[in-house]
Amino acid sequence: MPFIHIKSLPFDKPRDVGDVLEGLTRDFAESTGVGLEHVTATWEFLPEGHYAVAGSAALHQPQASHPVLVDLVAPDFNSPENVETMLESVALCISKRAKVQKGNIFISYQGVGSRTVFDRGEVVRW
Repeated sequence: MPFIHIKSLPFDKPRDVGDVLEGLTRDFAESTGVGLEHVTATWEFLPEGHYAVAGSAALHQPQASHPVLVDLVAPDFNSPENVETMLESVALCISKRAKVQKGNIFISYQGVGSRTVFDRGEVVRW
């Protein structure tokens, strides 16, 4: 299960988001030891001008402001060290694959507990 949900403004020079996400899931699985079959990633583009930072809206994804926004959802049984590894992995992968400066990525981790996830037709327990 980790789910990696990414939001950003559109890039001024288009990227192949499918390739970025495929590489991201592979890199994340390899660097964290999570099975590739358990890693899911999505990327949504916010409409131009629909993201403001410090009072300024942008049309395209800047390199030094308006951070790429990432929600990382994973089981709550991960140790603090494992969570740090996952956060670093996501940041490095996005930076490398999408050509975004690592310092312009914001990631929030949400640990979900046993019996709070419905997957493959049933409530999941761990």
